Amino acid sequence: MTGTRDDVDVRVERERARLFSVLEGLDDAGWRTPSLCAGWSVRDLAVHLLMPYELSMPRFLALLARSRFSFDRTADRWARTDRRSPAEVVAALRDTEHRTFQAGPGAPPEAPLSHLVIHAQDVYRPLGVPSPTDPDDARIALDQLTGRRSLAPGLLDGLAFTATDTTWRYGTGLPVSGPATALLTTLAGRPAALDDLTGEGVPEARARLRSAAT
Repeated sequence: MTGTRDDVDVRVERERARLFSVLEGLDDAGWRTPSLCAGWSVRDLAVHLLMPYELSMPRFLALLARSRFSFDRTADRWARTDRRSPAEVVAALRDTEHRTFQAGPGAPPEAPLSHLVIHAQDVYRPLGVPSPTDPDDARIALDQLTGRRSLAPGLLDGLAFTATDTTWRYGTGLPVSGPATALLTTLAGRPAALDDLTGEGVPEARARLRSAAT
């Protein structure tokens, strides 16, 4: 993957700056644009990025209990009940440079980078912004995502994924290839990047994502 935590920190700083360059240029309509996370606007998604930095474990457990021990409901409550303005959200995101990413037990050092890079695509694509993400940072997130589990169960089976802009391959079977960020969005369970992919396995990947969404 990356080698050292210092390397991850440098990568996170760079990707955070790339995201800021997009968020700071948004008008009200941009902030209200639906993100790739169902039910969340770009603003809700940006607030979600603050969750692992601002939500202490006691507060998380209390919120989890109020959400009937569903992480998805907990995250949704956190994002939707926040009342900060977009400028305040960006300022808080800048402050994460000085905060600790509260990863769950067993999370790898790459977790802060993967969390940022995956969700940044959830912002860039619906806004029509060409992704500024470094393909090598997307590769690291892909390694973490495929090393644990895909958010779409069974999506990886019998498919061979290849990034065309960095040295990343995974799996055997029908080929699916494309930019690392498009593969990352797809393996995270979002169908929005499927048109950027090529290969005999794309129809199967599309069908699996459609099935997972029903």
